[in-house]
Amino acid sequence: MNMEERLQAVVSQTEIDGSLWHTIIHGNNVTSVKTENGNVPSVAKQLKDVRDELINGAADYLGSCLIAKNETIAVRDNALVIKSEIEQLKSDTQEFRNTAESYKNMAQTTFNSISSAVSQGIADVRNEGTTQISNVKTAVAEQVAEATAQADRAENATDSKLEKDLSNITKTTLFSKMFTTYVNGTEWYRVWPDGWIEQGGFAAKGGGITITFLKAFSNTNYTVVATSIGTNGEIYAQCINKVSTTQIKFSNTGGSANMPKSWYACGF
Repeated sequence: MNMEERLQAVVSQTEIDGSLWHTIIHGNNVTSVKTENGNVPSVAKQLKDVRDELINGAADYLGSCLIAKNETIAVRDNALVIKSEIEQLKSDTQEFRNTAESYKNMAQTTFNSISSAVSQGIADVRNEGTTQISNVKTAVAEQVAEATAQADRAENATDSKLEKDLSNITKTTLFSKMFTTYVNGTEWYRVWPDGWIEQGGFAAKGGGITITFLKAFSNTNYTVVATSIGTNGEIYAQCINKVSTTQIKFSNTGGSANMPKSWYACGF
């Protein structure tokens, strides 16, 4: 094989390699390119920067090969007078081959690095997902255990309370827990669980008697009733003035003024 044929073979091989590289770079995410060393998958879309760099490198290489081809033709026409230039061209051609091989190795290294990074990323995502699932399972198990424990405690407490002897509970005992009561001589009061107050007592005879409650009301919207105690032909209705939340005053004359009174008040 003479020099021209060798150079032509180099150019042809370069064009073939360039076409393969073009397919590797521009192929979609399912493309595989058959090479001398086996199938090579295409570069993924997210590797655009690397892909562009490889395209530019391939373009530069093809341009350099075209220049080398033209120079080789020129050298061939002047072979008898520029033998030294042919030797130099041979050296340049070898350098181009080395550069192409270097590009190929760089591309393979880059692809391997990217493939490794993608694989590691997938592994990290799977590990994180597994960890999260495990954490959720653990949390759910803890919640179920806590709920079960609370249910057991509630059941035990209920059983314990139901097993208590209730025979000693009387109406008086029950009412003492529900109501607040107080008695002082003829006066008394009772406070219901919702805050309702009842109270009453006796008042001496007289036309202007003031009564101070044992238990103050929260406002003056309470109700008061009273009646005279005894018999008298001149008994009139009781006139009651609500002085405040703590006091009332009887204001009456005639037979009512001369009789003691019994009174009752209720409200909040």
